[in-house]
Amino acid sequence: AQDAIRDSSTSRGLGDVYKRQVQAAAICTDEDFNIIDQFDLRGRMKREYPVPSAKALLVNGVSIDQLKNHENSNFSLIAQIQSKLLSWGECLFIGYNSISFDDMHLRQSLYQSALPPYITNTNGNKRGDAMKLLHSAAAVYPNAFVRPLDDNTGKITFRLEKFAAANGIEHSKAHDALSDVEATLGVCKLIKDRCNDVWESSLKTASKQDLYKYVDQEKVFCASRFFRGKEYTHGLAYITKDPSYENHVYCFDLSIDPDYVFDLDRAELKKMFKGKNKCFHMIKANEQPILLDEDYLFRSEDYKDLSPEIVNERMKKIRGNKNFIEKFTNLLLDKGEDRELTQDQTEKPVEEQIYNGFPSSKDNYLMSDFHAAEWDKKYEIAQKITDNRSKEFAKRVIYNEKPEFLPEQEVKNRDKIIAEKVLSMDKCSWNTIPGAMSEIDDLRESEDEIDMDRLEEIDTYIQELDTYHREKLDG
Repeated sequence: AQDAIRDSSTSRGLGDVYKRQVQAAAICTDEDFNIIDQFDLRGRMKREYPVPSAKALLVNGVSIDQLKNHENSNFSLIAQIQSKLLSWGECLFIGYNSISFDDMHLRQSLYQSALPPYITNTNGNKRGDAMKLLHSAAAVYPNAFVRPLDDNTGKITFRLEKFAAANGIEHSKAHDALSDVEATLGVCKLIKDRCNDVWESSLKTASKQDLYKYVDQEKVFCASRFFRGKEYTHGLAYITKDPSYENHVYCFDLSIDPDYVFDLDRAELKKMFKGKNKCFHMIKANEQPILLDEDYLFRSEDYKDLSPEIVNERMKKIRGNKNFIEKFTNLLLDKGEDRELTQDQTEKPVEEQIYNGFPSSKDNYLMSDFHAAEWDKKYEIAQKITDNRSKEFAKRVIYNEKPEFLPEQEVKNRDKIIAEKVLSMDKCSWNTIPGAMSEIDDLRESEDEIDMDRLEEIDTYIQELDTYHREKLDG
């Protein structure tokens, strides 16, 4: 099945882990895009980070009434999303810029709801990204689509609303989750219809296991993409996986003669990872890199003066030089150690610890028991969980849903901590009430067309939040 998913967030430009998902939509189809099932779900804000961005609300049209009064709590919304996606069985999840945006928000929402976060790439599921796919298709088939220009820069843009309008794809309400899903589905249909070989190639790298199998061959790969309106095409040969982080796969740029790098020392090789002399490319195995056969390489300007024979000879040199591959692997180990030494060792907030390993099997069982238990049993189970992240988010579920089942003093402590966070005058990773007030003032002075009645409604809501949390802070 093919699946497109989009969410709607209430904050933009803030720390991503502190954004709240209040709408989600997805359509499940078969391989021919016949619709099997779909959903469009909404919910309220969470108590921990209750302050929305006024600009985001103006863009996505989420109502204040929904944020305050919707029948679904935030946890109920996320639990329903999980249940629906699991009911579809093994899927290929595709969204528009979803790997960098939607999928990350979905993971965080599940993680912060004490639910397994990696739903889109576990249990046989795979994931793709329609925007990345469109970049590659438009690069190798420049006449297959209308490639609209950005009004400000004059460069090619692939913003969903712009591309959909230019190519006759229905997109009635940009930034609405279901409308975005429908437009994403239209993009996928267009690519499959007009650039079927690119579509089929993308299916070969939709999981990291598929990617490893695909690249570890005696062959040349073509990677084409757009960045800031400009097309880039690279001929690549696989070198090795990063031994410190196997999701990172390294390839050699075949526009360069490998004899140039074989005898360089480690210090000199480290300079070849970036800048004008860059010849090592890292591709993320778990983010569906779009890799095409070498035939597409020689359509580009960058390779018009290189013959297939020369490029293949370079690939064989890289693949066959075991001493260089060993030296390069050791270099990656050095770089990994350097990263560890320079990383910030201070304790991160629990929201930012999603990638700090996995809970134990015992804790996973306790989490399942927690979600299955009646409310009067949940706190007791949460206390037994040893993973601090899982324990904290389990207690937050109770706090948001049924705070009467938490100790009274714990509820008061959590109320006060939240009040201190949202009333802070400091610049924070989350949206604060003073920050929201400042944003509203800026929007009032903006020359953009603003729905002032809507802005006043948002302002009233922020004032209500301010009064509520000041009362909590005062005890």
